[in-house]
Amino acid sequence: MRCNKTKFVALTLAALLLIGGMSFPASGRAGRPVASVSAMQNEINGIRDQMADLERQRENLEGQVANARDEREREIVVRNSIDDQIRITRSEIDLLEDLIDQLEKDIEYQISLIEEKQAEVDANHALFLARTRARFIQDDTSTLGLVLGADSFVSALTRTNTMVRIGEHDQRIGRQLMVQRRELEAQKAALNARLDEQEDARRRTEEQRQLLSNQLASANMRIQNIDQMEREFLANLEENRRMRDQMQAEIEELIRRIQWSQNPYIGGDMAWPVPGFTRITSEFGPRFGGADFHTGIDIAGGGGAGSIHGAPVVAANSGTVAHVNWSHTPGRGYGMFVILDHGGGTSTLYAHLSNITVTVGQTVVIGQTIGNVGSTGWSTGPHLHFEVRQNGVAQNPRPWIFG
Repeated sequence: MRCNKTKFVALTLAALLLIGGMSFPASGRAGRPVASVSAMQNEINGIRDQMADLERQRENLEGQVANARDEREREIVVRNSIDDQIRITRSEIDLLEDLIDQLEKDIEYQISLIEEKQAEVDANHALFLARTRARFIQDDTSTLGLVLGADSFVSALTRTNTMVRIGEHDQRIGRQLMVQRRELEAQKAALNARLDEQEDARRRTEEQRQLLSNQLASANMRIQNIDQMEREFLANLEENRRMRDQMQAEIEELIRRIQWSQNPYIGGDMAWPVPGFTRITSEFGPRFGGADFHTGIDIAGGGGAGSIHGAPVVAANSGTVAHVNWSHTPGRGYGMFVILDHGGGTSTLYAHLSNITVTVGQTVVIGQTIGNVGSTGWSTGPHLHFEVRQNGVAQNPRPWIFG
């Protein structure tokens, strides 16, 4: 009897120590706040949405090419969509790089969660092993024997309750361990999915960079071709004249609406608007046998000057940005353009841009980059259409630049 009591006392003390002093590892995470995790996921979802929108734009351009009636029309569609294709590819590269950065942050967080969960599993596993060893050691002491060996009814109830609590505690340890292991496997699977997505984003980034390189090379091979422009203009003379007159009326109306500076002209000779590229493919004045009047000069690449597409376009003189036009219709008008106010009723216009780097109201200095050469609007290849206007009337730019 004394032996049984001794065993029971030892077992009871061990149980109390386990139940009272060894609690389950905390399942709550002390890491990144839920709000910041949600914000990070929202950022990733936002990038995915933007990429899906760009893909739809690309498919629309490809559909226009596929729907061309003949090779000539297809060539025109391809030529007119050059800048949109390049813009989409550049945007996709930027978004993929952002996605890679966001995924890297999420991967770091997922790793921290796995480390925390692994520590919980290890702690509960050690506790589970300790309880298993304790039960093995006490195998020679049956529950019934301990109860029957009690010297009173109260003692029997106490021993029974203690044994029940020990059994329940051991079961909770086992269940908690299984839950934690399942959570750990789920976290590892989530981490692997993120790693796969990041690797895919890196692969796609390299593919898009190669595509961009090919697109830029293709764009720069399409030098401004005045003969081709003349053929296209004369092929549908009346319609093109109507569109030209409409475009000029829109520009003149725009110029009338602009609140021009009351300051005098800034003065001095103007700077060349595309440094390093001096080839003029179309001069100011009548062209196409008098069928058209060119309101500026066209500056293009070729002739050993290198690739002009994307080349910086600079302010010909200091002044203020009077107007910025981002919207454009492929194959029509000035495309993307900027107008600068130089005071005294003098303004300059920079058209067919692929990118604009200034905003309305911004002050610029002579030689400052305001955009990049492109082929938006009515254009047979990358070039800059440059105008000088005095009180809204187009002037020959040459005297303003060369004195």
